[in-house]
Amino acid sequence: MEKISMNDIRKKNYSDVYRLIYQERRISKSQIASVLQMSLPTVTQHLTVLEEEGLIEKQGQLASGIGRKAAAYAPRASARAAAGVEVLPERVTAVVIDLYGTVIAKKERPLTFSQGDAYFSDISALIQDVLENAGVSNEAILGAGLGMQGLVSENGHEMLYGKILDCTGLTVKPVEKHLPYPIRFVHDAECAAGLELWMHPELTDAVYLSLGEHLGGAIISNGKIQRGRTGRTGTFEHMTLVKEGRQCYCGKLGCVERYCSADALLHSGETLSDFFRLLREGSAGHSARWAEYIDWLAIALNNIHMVLDSVIILGGHIAPYLTQDDLDRLFAAVQTRTAFPESENFLRLGAQEDDIIAAGAAIPFVRSFLDSV
Repeated sequence: MEKISMNDIRKKNYSDVYRLIYQERRISKSQIASVLQMSLPTVTQHLTVLEEEGLIEKQGQLASGIGRKAAAYAPRASARAAAGVEVLPERVTAVVIDLYGTVIAKKERPLTFSQGDAYFSDISALIQDVLENAGVSNEAILGAGLGMQGLVSENGHEMLYGKILDCTGLTVKPVEKHLPYPIRFVHDAECAAGLELWMHPELTDAVYLSLGEHLGGAIISNGKIQRGRTGRTGTFEHMTLVKEGRQCYCGKLGCVERYCSADALLHSGETLSDFFRLLREGSAGHSARWAEYIDWLAIALNNIHMVLDSVIILGGHIAPYLTQDDLDRLFAAVQTRTAFPESENFLRLGAQEDDIIAAGAAIPFVRSFLDSV
């Protein structure tokens, strides 16, 4: 039997006190002692250390029906921060999030992707700029995540597959040499799914499908994103939908990507805003295109649901334009194809935040920090 030392007990108590304060947001010393079944001197000792480390602060007093009001302890959400960047072919968006995942600063700029040093120097400068705007020092930054259109290694240090950006084999080293804190790549679909998990910790099993300019997906099982043996779990976009169908960027024919992505829905030069405005106004051409899109997406969703009988969360650039009527119509289309019709709609809309990829790229650093406290 493994022996537990006094140091182990102190570490656990320290962690328990911080986690409770983080969870409750404002709590008194006596409440902490009561909930954790600790003595007041022990709680006081850990509160003192946490205050000295800048992780918590006294924040007013808690109301009391009798006696003197108790001091309220609260976490300092800005004690640590993480940066996240959404990397697109012609644009980058950088954000900073605090320990609650709240975006506290954002910057966006046009920037054409390349593997030259000038590009990574520009990315690094943008990250530093947004950190300065947020008032975050290099000592407080946990790291920076780059949300990439492609598959990444388990440690986030290398692009295993990057056809869209033509960056297969790229490592984080070109960025690391400009910045003094950890850098990692994160698959953009995992960024979105990770933020969904962060916002809904009760979520245990689900499929996430990002209906963006390009499709992406992730499988959530037991509250975690599953990466699979080679990191390709959830790449629904490259399932074959039509034999010898439309050409996909991966080089194959008939992939789901070419029928269910935003790029597949829109005509050249058209925006989603324009498309959905004209669709809602009753344009016959846009209604016909939308009906065709719904049919293709229903086939893909039915195939996914046949394999993974769980809630399917729809996110990405198209999601903010979807109404409940759209979800009902899509679910009805799925029901006409499935061998096992259901009465309850298993389709859900994902988070609608503009910065879901950038914020999601930063979340792993915050999770890791909270797990380590």
